[in-house]
Amino acid sequence: MAEVVYFSVDVEASGPVPGLYNLVSIGAVPVSSRAGVWKPDDETFYVELKPIAPGFDPGAMAVHGISRERLEKEGRPADQAMRDLADFVRRRLHGQGDRAVFVGHNAGFDWSFISYYFEAFGLPNPFGYKALELKSLAMGRLRIGWFDTSKENLASLLPSLPPQDPGRVHRADYDALYQAFILCALLDSKTEIPGAAPPRTG
Repeated sequence: MAEVVYFSVDVEASGPVPGLYNLVSIGAVPVSSRAGVWKPDDETFYVELKPIAPGFDPGAMAVHGISRERLEKEGRPADQAMRDLADFVRRRLHGQGDRAVFVGHNAGFDWSFISYYFEAFGLPNPFGYKALELKSLAMGRLRIGWFDTSKENLASLLPSLPPQDPGRVHRADYDALYQAFILCALLDSKTEIPGAAPPRTG
């Protein structure tokens, strides 16, 4: 039977849009159902990439703290990094017809960088042209508004979530893992979350 494998993906970037700015790092964590319970997989993915674009916004660089000099010296060539990500996804799809689903917390940002880089190097995107927006899933599942879907607020609404580690936030592999915990909590919850507010209209 074909399996859906969710991939919680987080990226750090040197600015707001691909093409003008760089994909700095990628973290990815597969999430699958085991005996009816959704769990992150033990094997995860992380890579830092050599720059390919001229843009380095100081505010964006301050968020993740990875310097341009470090990326130019130690980063993986971007084309190879994308091949590594595609191979990681393919290895996790065991059965014929298995499908990889990209999941992001603000997926519009993360997916745009991933999709651009695959296209820039002429590589097939293993996630296709679709992405699951974790913030939108939380809106529907918890009956909350868009601006209530921060990770901090979701942690208060989903008791099974561990607290975030402030020292690891904005590292792509850690953020991808924490997003995987959020996804599992939302998928495994069978009833509406007690105390969740009705959706806002504004």
